[in-house]
Amino acid sequence: MTRVIGIVSGKGGVGKTTVTANIGASLAFDYGNNVVAIDANVTSSSLGLYLGNYRFPATLNDILVGKASVADAVYAHPSGLKVIPSSHNSNGVAVNSKKMKEIIKFLKEYTDFILLDCPPTLGEETKAGIDSVDEVIIVANPTWASLLEAKRTIEYVKSKKKKILGLVLNNAELEPEDVEKVKKALKVDILAVIPPDDNVQKSTDKRVPVIHLYGRSRPARAYKKLLEKITGQTFPNRGIIERIIGWFD
Repeated sequence: MTRVIGIVSGKGGVGKTTVTANIGASLAFDYGNNVVAIDANVTSSSLGLYLGNYRFPATLNDILVGKASVADAVYAHPSGLKVIPSSHNSNGVAVNSKKMKEIIKFLKEYTDFILLDCPPTLGEETKAGIDSVDEVIIVANPTWASLLEAKRTIEYVKSKKKKILGLVLNNAELEPEDVEKVKKALKVDILAVIPPDDNVQKSTDKRVPVIHLYGRSRPARAYKKLLEKITGQTFPNRGIIERIIGWFD
């Protein structure tokens, strides 16, 4: 059965699209799944840019207004991840849950995972994205502003009776007791703590997810643990050196 997961954040600039790109590329390349990531942010798209693509003949915007079919707007990344990008010019197009559910219904026949990279903030587009998925991962930074918005998002997701897989604390350097405080305050599982690392920006600049470009970096190892939680499976082909390093994280 296809898993449909929304990647959301209550605040912009927390690294939500980076998280989506790394999860999607790894689910496809490392785990061998058929994965489609949809850039549901039609007003400020970036997923295609993160994955090294800049121009697209057809986008999610075209699907939403009936100018293209779903198949027309699916593009392959070298990792095996399929991407439905949004246009850099929204032209007043809005995401609605009815249309998004139709797109997802079509894709389910061909995929193991569908990831929705939802817009930042809890606006109407994000609510439409949440309404269209079955599971949700929330991304936040360890700042009060970000965590407060994450809490508001969590409350909305719960009100819609969607399954919350947990919270990813991105660009975070926290002691275990601080992670536990966040968990108790937000009443949600902490899926991963992705530490700050210059390699994340380097990988973004090179348009290759850090989990593949710098596979032994601390963020990459954190992503691998995150993927193990999402899939319930050991990360494939993790070498003995990497396993030993992981013991001390």
